[in-house]
Amino acid sequence: MNKLLTGLVLMTFLACRENSTREEKREEVKAGLEKIQQDLKETADAAAGYLSEQKEKVANDLEERRREIDQKIEALRDDSTGRAVQARRKLTGLRNDINRKLEDLKGASAATWDSTQLKIDTLLKKSDKEWTAFKKDFKELFQ
Repeated sequence: MNKLLTGLVLMTFLACRENSTREEKREEVKAGLEKIQQDLKETADAAAGYLSEQKEKVANDLEERRREIDQKIEALRDDSTGRAVQARRKLTGLRNDINRKLEDLKGASAATWDSTQLKIDTLLKKSDKEWTAFKKDFKELFQ
């Protein structure tokens, strides 16, 4: 009977010890999950901040280009020669392309950012080429 009682006490002690070990493990897992959630939130916040920063930079570039074009259109407004009218049409088309890309940029999400940025970069390169060609073709209007 003594041995049986000692055995029961020993099993009870081990069972209690096992329960506390399980609780410790649960607490460790819970703490680990909380850390992972916090890390994910910080990563998401950093990505959102980066996306916002990139969108702002691209928008500033597009708006600067649009301002240059608007200034030249305004300067050509008083000139009614055929070359000036043709130049205004080309510049207006380029400005409209930029306006569309600015709208695309405003609606761009993180999922569509890469394709939107690629399209905008392509437009900026195209507008650089067109602007350079425009100044070359219409150099008499820039004097």
